[in-house]
Amino acid sequence: MKSNRLFLGLAMCFASFGLCQIGCAPTDDIASGKAFMEAFPEEDVLMLTTADDGQMSQGLATMKQSLVGERANLHDLSLGVALAINYHARNILEVVWFITRFPPTQAVEETGVIGDPGEEFQYNARATWGPFGDDEGKNLEYLLHVWRGVDVEDGRSTYLYFIAGRPEGSGDDAWVPFLVGGAKPFEAGFEGRHGLVQLDFDAIRSFDPSEDDGGVVSFIYIQSIEGHLVAVVGEGLWGDEEQTYVTDSTYLYGRSVEGWTVLEFDADGNVDEEGGEALEHLHVSTAWYQGHGRSDAVVSGGDLGEGSATNTQCWGVDLLQSYFHWVTEGIEPPADFEDGPASACFLPHAVALEDIDYEAIRTAFD
Repeated sequence: MKSNRLFLGLAMCFASFGLCQIGCAPTDDIASGKAFMEAFPEEDVLMLTTADDGQMSQGLATMKQSLVGERANLHDLSLGVALAINYHARNILEVVWFITRFPPTQAVEETGVIGDPGEEFQYNARATWGPFGDDEGKNLEYLLHVWRGVDVEDGRSTYLYFIAGRPEGSGDDAWVPFLVGGAKPFEAGFEGRHGLVQLDFDAIRSFDPSEDDGGVVSFIYIQSIEGHLVAVVGEGLWGDEEQTYVTDSTYLYGRSVEGWTVLEFDADGNVDEEGGEALEHLHVSTAWYQGHGRSDAVVSGGDLGEGSATNTQCWGVDLLQSYFHWVTEGIEPPADFEDGPASACFLPHAVALEDIDYEAIRTAFD
């Protein structure tokens, strides 16, 4: 995708600047940029790690054909979703992480207020990296800016930041923020924080017409001593590689303190290939733990009408199924097929993530 080249180009030009500056920067936390690092989520929060091999499934319609001893295709389907999530997370955060490994262009400790009345953000320090020109001959330039504030309840730091672009040499009013985010602590007395990272492809296209992606992707996260939880919300993103339609989607994932990685997602597709062309709705919940895993998928709507089908698959470190269960409701003829012992599942039941109020968190950073 062209957006990936944009991020790689940004990283290269930031690297060129940083190598010229490193070694002569002041060592205090403000001037060095260290005071602003909590603004950005760490890699193990946003990246969905499953620790398996990455082979893909043959499609949704093969779900009910996999039996014990065969490849667990719900694992492959879930892993494909995980890789897509990680693609966007890596695009966003590699640039931010790389930029902030070098001293900021400007960093000051001062007080001020930004935002509209009633939604003000009071800051006590700010830092800027850039502006930097691109290395692709597009005559564009980019800027990262971070503000640090104080939580009014317990004095812990809060942050807002953005990366903006504009045609090179344009006025200050030409800057277009295309990556925005922030981080805030939990309420007083609780460890951890929550935050937002949002990438707007439409904003990029407004100053870079060569951008061919569209829509907005947002990572809303909660991090605590109990693990972490992330919601990825895609709005108006291309639904296929040919860019024939756009779609909205939401994915929930996280990792518990015990080490379980859990992913929940919804998708529409022609799961019932023996029926018509109507799209069914698929909800999948997958959990991984030390190479073992379990997926529970529910198919409904489309050619199934009021009926539904549920498929459970469990697998071991070899990714071969140790348990399989397919059962239908409201479909004629009814089906209830089970293969292998249920005790072979490392988890005895489906894993559901707690709800995350991503709209409330996103509103907090608007």
